[in-house]
Amino acid sequence: VLEEVLRQVMDDGLDLAEKGKRSDREDGELYAYFTILDHAKQQASLMGIQFGDQELRAFDPYALLAQSTDRLAA
Repeated sequence: VLEEVLRQVMDDGLDLAEKGKRSDREDGELYAYFTILDHAKQQASLMGIQFGDQELRAFDPYALLAQSTDRLAA
């Protein structure tokens, strides 16, 4: 169940990161998605847990912030 929740967080974060113009609230929401994914993946790594979802396993939460930074630079 936790993996399904994290997958939804990843999908929602990616959708929001790709949005052209975001409000301050949406930027905060994007940072929350990043934080959840980053902490969950760190804890899973420390405990030796591998996600069954390969896309989630390979996903780098910092990609959400990189897309946000690219948007600000444009």
